[in-house]
Amino acid sequence: MTAKMKLRSQLHLLTGFMAGFVLAFVLLLYVYDVSRVTPCWSSTSTMSTATTARIEDDPPPRVLCMVLTCPENVQSLASSVYETWGKRCSRLIFASSEDYKPLGVVGVVEPAGGGYEDLWNKTREGFRHVWENYAGDYDWFLKADDDTYVVMENLQHLLRGFDPDTPVFFGYKMSRYNVLLVFPRHFPCA
Repeated sequence: MTAKMKLRSQLHLLTGFMAGFVLAFVLLLYVYDVSRVTPCWSSTSTMSTATTARIEDDPPPRVLCMVLTCPENVQSLASSVYETWGKRCSRLIFASSEDYKPLGVVGVVEPAGGGYEDLWNKTREGFRHVWENYAGDYDWFLKADDDTYVVMENLQHLLRGFDPDTPVFFGYKMSRYNVLLVFPRHFPCA
């Protein structure tokens, strides 16, 4: 094969790759329509203007925030949550292995049972405490850790498009900790 033919076949191959890339990019733009104002998964993306205006006029959803912490983090991380985004929760509760009245920390597990190895127990008992004491008072329940930051205004805006009487789970399963969970008020918790 001559050098000219080899160069020509390489040029054809390169042109084919470029054309395929451009076509794929245009197709993705068409399918995902990046010019949308709202994301395609948003519950308000298909709502009429009147429905959207009605939602904006409704009071913000009542969100109880349950933040898991431990005695070592009360003065640092839990205090930071209390002073920042926690103030914008309808109610803020810290679940730990020991009570601490100034921040509203509630001991939900034994004092020796607050470590990472017992995190599921603390989460379960925290939800049990919240469910038994506040089940009918709030629309949504948020579970977060003391090293989490939540923009409550954005969360409330998202939740306005959903019915708190309809079971829904926001978040995803992770193999590690620091999972953000938001539940509607009628989530079966026993």
